[in-house]
Amino acid sequence: MIVRGQAIAEVNGRREYGVKPLQGKIRHFVVRLTSRDNPFAPHKHDGSELWYILEGEAIVALDGDESVVEAGDLILLSPWTTHGLRTETSVRWICLG
Repeated sequence: MIVRGQAIAEVNGRREYGVKPLQGKIRHFVVRLTSRDNPFAPHKHDGSELWYILEGEAIVALDGDESVVEAGDLILLSPWTTHGLRTETSVRWICLG
């Protein structure tokens, strides 16, 4: 699932992405830089993850479906979803899982 950041109103400096049902134990928090030469290859695993796009534009693959994502978008990954990210330029993003 992709949550479009541009579609969420900011109120008092806060943009609420509505992920409370997904809260649980956090295993890692990583800031990544993906580029043409450094794609994030498709893979899958047993944990949920949240990806937040900080800057740039990329193509995210979720179980074979591809979508363009940009700064402000949030990608919610369920366990065992095949997922990857690639770009022709560069994209900085956060992986929380």
